[in-house]
Amino acid sequence: MYSREDVLSKIKEWSRENGDSTPSEKVFFEYAGIGIHDLKKLGWSYYGALVKEAGLKPNKFDKTKYSKKNLTDLFINTIREENKWPTRGELDVKHYHNQNFPNYATFVNQLGLTGDIARSILDQVKYKKGFEDIEKICSLVAEKYKKDEIGRNDHQTVGEVYMFKYVNQSQPIKVGRSNDSFRRGIELSAGAHDRLELIYNIKTDDPEGIEKYWHNRFRRFGREELANEWFKLKPDDIKAFKRWRKIY
Repeated sequence: MYSREDVLSKIKEWSRENGDSTPSEKVFFEYAGIGIHDLKKLGWSYYGALVKEAGLKPNKFDKTKYSKKNLTDLFINTIREENKWPTRGELDVKHYHNQNFPNYATFVNQLGLTGDIARSILDQVKYKKGFEDIEKICSLVAEKYKKDEIGRNDHQTVGEVYMFKYVNQSQPIKVGRSNDSFRRGIELSAGAHDRLELIYNIKTDDPEGIEKYWHNRFRRFGREELANEWFKLKPDDIKAFKRWRKIY
């Protein structure tokens, strides 16, 4: 386990190696091999407190407004740079090194998930010369995700029942359902005073039924409900929820 001095040294080391910039929370945790709970054990209640103590400049939230055409143009340029469909990790790296490049969440919020992005690009370049390379790559991606969606619909609809909390708070906790917990977290965080982090999700072919079970269970055992889907839970409640894995 790292000491406070080790963690401070690590974040300053990353900064020196990357042009005196400040790593995002995700980048630093991956670089150092630690998480938010490790920081809390060492006395930092949130990542920004570590950045401040290290004497680094906090990253500003990217408030740049992008149109759908801006985003598809940027995505097209990235496809050509990589000569393939870029992964989320590759998009994240571009954003970390260039704050004017939108983060992955911006693409998802404006254009949708992978299949939706591919179809948006195809709509934009249709009948245009000089985009044969883009059409080829995007067509393969759009077809792949179309097949995945059809396959799921033919057999079963798989969803998720999630548990979220605010990064800098232990309570309250939101329990709900979605077909994509990651995207739902982005939607819930938009305009919120704090970012939401996923505690756990249960994959199931009956998300409505499983969500109803947990809502009823928490109410039945007297857990305080603050608003729709938000609860004040005990550690044992969270442990019980995390014991469920896949319910098919």
